[in-house]
Amino acid sequence: MAKLSIDELDLSPALREMVKEAAAEEGKQQAIAFLDEYKKKLELPRFMGYMQAAAYMSTSYNTVKYVFIEKMGLRVVMIDGYEKIDQRDADAFLEKHKI
Repeated sequence: MAKLSIDELDLSPALREMVKEAAAEEGKQQAIAFLDEYKKKLELPRFMGYMQAAAYMSTSYNTVKYVFIEKMGLRVVMIDGYEKIDQRDADAFLEKHKI
């Protein structure tokens, strides 16, 4: 795959600077989004109860239990008699059902 560098384009200095600033801002926004998602992962335990999983997946308890688990097959782990959802399974489930 060929790469195109901004230095290879024939742009005026002002336009070149605008493109660099726009790219820097986009990179900054992507970094902020990544850090926000990472913080969210660290705030909850890896094996989450249904309420925690609902918060993690930005939905309701009922959606997690009755839609994601019972109808769509989100995996549940049994730990000491408690049903838990692994963050990794939640991430894979959301990725699989992304539109």
